[in-house]
Amino acid sequence: MYSRVKEGSPSETALPMESISSNIHSHPSALPSPANATPAWQSTPGTPASARRLTLIQRMRQRWGTTLLIFFAAVVVLNMVFGDGGHIGHALFSYKWNAPAFAETSALDKTWSSQPWLNGSLTPLKYDSPFNPDDLTLTEGECDVLFPGLWKDIERAAAYYDSSKHPFTKEYLESSCQDGVFSQLRVVIYHNRLYVKMYHQSDFTRTQTTLALLNQVVSSSRERLPNVEFCLDLQDWGSKGKFSLSRSPDHQDVWLMPDYAYFAWIEHIGGSYKEFREKSEQLENRIGWGGKVSKLFWRGSMKVGRADREAMVAAASGHDWNDVQPLDWTGDRHEWVSMVDHCKYKFHGFAEGNTYSGRIRYLQHCRSVIVTHEPRWIQHNTHLYNANTSSPDQNIVFVPPAHEGTKGTPVKDDDNAPVRYDTTWIRLPEVMDELIRDDAKAKRIADNQWSFFRERYHSSASAACYWRKAIKAFGKIQLYTVDLSGREIAYEELMLKNFPTWPPP
Repeated sequence: MYSRVKEGSPSETALPMESISSNIHSHPSALPSPANATPAWQSTPGTPASARRLTLIQRMRQRWGTTLLIFFAAVVVLNMVFGDGGHIGHALFSYKWNAPAFAETSALDKTWSSQPWLNGSLTPLKYDSPFNPDDLTLTEGECDVLFPGLWKDIERAAAYYDSSKHPFTKEYLESSCQDGVFSQLRVVIYHNRLYVKMYHQSDFTRTQTTLALLNQVVSSSRERLPNVEFCLDLQDWGSKGKFSLSRSPDHQDVWLMPDYAYFAWIEHIGGSYKEFREKSEQLENRIGWGGKVSKLFWRGSMKVGRADREAMVAAASGHDWNDVQPLDWTGDRHEWVSMVDHCKYKFHGFAEGNTYSGRIRYLQHCRSVIVTHEPRWIQHNTHLYNANTSSPDQNIVFVPPAHEGTKGTPVKDDDNAPVRYDTTWIRLPEVMDELIRDDAKAKRIADNQWSFFRERYHSSASAACYWRKAIKAFGKIQLYTVDLSGREIAYEELMLKNFPTWPPP
């Protein structure tokens, strides 16, 4: 048996144990007497004392190794019990983050300000310049060139909150955020980092995906963003002072934001937004316009937007081009049609939901024609719809208003509502007959939808550009100083903690 320091090389402290034993038995006089014994730590190599020293060192190493192993095992166990596992530690020890002192914050501000932030575009661009639709790092100047006209609702909101009309004070912020119903998120963007001051889980995964998208936007910015603080509403309709998903035409005190599904919509689509874009493009390239079914297609629940959907179903009924059917989400899954497979049809019927319907952006990824009515709810890019039948750039079709005196279709808004008559879709048959008859016109509208929305205004790059433009505009109208108070939690930490309610109850 050997105790070796390095295999294959001689060592003064690596001696054969049987050699030591043989030496002791054959030379008993070599054993030191107790009176003149030399301490092991003073012995020289090659002596019996040296062997004892080796044994002593080995035992000490074993004891230290065992001690360290026990120590690290205890640390692991304590971390599992008092750390984040199962949030047990979170329940025992409340989270407290100490904000930097004023002097430290000032120093951080100077360091942050001195970073080499970009201002404008690095290269000259034109509207038709090639660009990566998944590029999240475009500067404001590049965004202005590539997405002209996208900022209309930002400009509207900024004008509404002009300090002389509707000042966005700290008191207004608090009243907006503390309504107890429509605020799910309160965030701080500070030094181009995202912090969360309030987190209440919304329906489905809207809060998670909204924060994920916003964090992408903030962390990928090559330009300095202002320090801002605001609240977000993840219901279908907007509410006072918040960034919201949609608004009615007369609802002015709202900031619109890109839909959370620019990141992902796992409940209805599955996978990431980019994955859907790739799959829908592959299908389009495979079948082409000539391989599509020449019918009006729609599948959807009647539990939301019931009256609008009943009117559409009734107007389409009995026609050869009709493939419009209600869908029971609890029924046979074989009846479901993936959003990618929607692209197999030339025409898509589109009825709104509770307010807007998130499916329209996915339909606009198809080289197809969307047939709908004048929008009743506005999203951040609704103003880009071009339904002008005389325009060569028409990218959508609106069913025209009913003729005066038309009775309409009997519908109900819900089971307990009275019957009323709706004329929204009455002229759908004449619209569809014209599109079926003029296939070249239908293809032109479909091509415009593809190039305008899918290839540009529904790209991930456009969503990032819009968000950063809105953040900069909001920074100019907020009438308060933003800092870190210690009540925030970094987005990354909240995400890794699996999005608990914040602040802790």
